[in-house]
Amino acid sequence: MELRPACRAAGIGVVSISEHIGPARAHRAVPTLSARLVVGLGAPLQIDYDGQTLRTQAVVAGLMRPGVATPVTTLLPRQPTAYVELSPAALRRLIGMPLSEVDAGGVIADAVLPWVNSLSEELAEHPAGRREAVLRVRLLEQLYRAGYDTATDHALRALDLIRAGSGTVSVDDLADDVHLSARRLRELMRRSLGITPKFASRVARLECAVHRVGTGATSWAQVAAESGYHDQSHLVHEFRDLMNTTPTDWLAEEGRNLQARQPRGPRP
Repeated sequence: MELRPACRAAGIGVVSISEHIGPARAHRAVPTLSARLVVGLGAPLQIDYDGQTLRTQAVVAGLMRPGVATPVTTLLPRQPTAYVELSPAALRRLIGMPLSEVDAGGVIADAVLPWVNSLSEELAEHPAGRREAVLRVRLLEQLYRAGYDTATDHALRALDLIRAGSGTVSVDDLADDVHLSARRLRELMRRSLGITPKFASRVARLECAVHRVGTGATSWAQVAAESGYHDQSHLVHEFRDLMNTTPTDWLAEEGRNLQARQPRGPRP
């Protein structure tokens, strides 16, 4: 099997290695139901989350928690950084612990992934054009060593359904799909993942909204309507609550990253 399809099958999503050009600036993470591994190949990372600042060479980040906005990473000039999107199931295999114990602010990676520092050193030694492939291979090796969890996991199945439905599937329908009562599903997801179906759906809807911004939406009203929100004010409320910013301010911060796909961005 080719490398990228093998990664997708194992729960490895986007893999990128980039170097920030320009003055230092804050980068606000987008709400997502994926986990993340972020590895600095130069200076340590600086991540602000829930009033705390984490400085480390690599971080493993899990799912968001209610009442806490997404983390903010300080991008430093000429700082190469490796970013990996992982499915919750893949992260659980790698760290061998419940996802309820790892939130979006993350933990220092070498506390749960003892091989991550040697990976960082190896990536730094390779030319830029080879780093992504090396990173993919090493992650696949670690996942294969971790083995497969063959037990049925209703919480992860429900999470997959929430993301596939962009947060619009009702809790009752989710419960029916995984053959549990709604109450039992809420309890199971809270214990296993640290979040409820309702909160996971909010995250999925905002993830969908952010995606629409980069794929041709011409106004925030359109983004709201196509992402399952009651109206534009509902979308603004969710941006404030989950990202501690407004749609317009977020676009001003991150517009350069969307420029190739949508030069002008949504209008008010």
